[in-house]
Amino acid sequence: MISLWGFIATFVVYELSKKLKNISLLKKFPPMMMSGIILIAVLKCFNITYDSYNKSACFYTLLLGPATIALAYPLIENIGLLTKNKRAVYFGFLVATLTALITTLVIGKFFHSDWNLITSLMPKSVTTPIAVEISKAIGGIPELTACIVVITGIYGAVLGHKILKLFHIKSDVAIGLSIGASSHVLGTSSCIEKKRDRQVVMSTLALIIIGILTTVICVFIF
Repeated sequence: MISLWGFIATFVVYELSKKLKNISLLKKFPPMMMSGIILIAVLKCFNITYDSYNKSACFYTLLLGPATIALAYPLIENIGLLTKNKRAVYFGFLVATLTALITTLVIGKFFHSDWNLITSLMPKSVTTPIAVEISKAIGGIPELTACIVVITGIYGAVLGHKILKLFHIKSDVAIGLSIGASSHVLGTSSCIEKKRDRQVVMSTLALIIIGILTTVICVFIF
């Protein structure tokens, strides 16, 4: 019989994290971040290995494939908004993708990092289901990639709007594109919390198309 304790524990901890978000001190932290911290603490406290936990929570990994395919739905639903802002959108997507990849490569080479580490960091700004597959395809370490993707998303979710405000960027289209292109789903969640519908739409489109562009560039080049 397959043990499902990890699957159940992950679900319970995530729901708990959403409740903890109502506490003022924890309001700025995404539930995914708090879930990870709590789960790590529990595994350490009870001396449970990651392999044991992963085997019992593997069904979440299986859901990444359908989740990736489901990203096509908001893209089709909002194709009109994408077409309306096509000049800014297409150029912005290309610049964002190349900037993320080139800076990672240059910095990695500058610090003489191992090639597996560099390729693991390449898809850091892409949503997790796509990033993990890119990492596998170009010789990275999927587990490390998943961790870096989450850290990148948390950074964008917590500081993204503040940084854009600092540069006096007020356009919902520009903000949505920037957040989605740099910090994927977690960044998009911060747009949802602010109840800015146009930001949410553009951020969702950005994370989808950036994922597609990053996949094509990484696979063909690396």
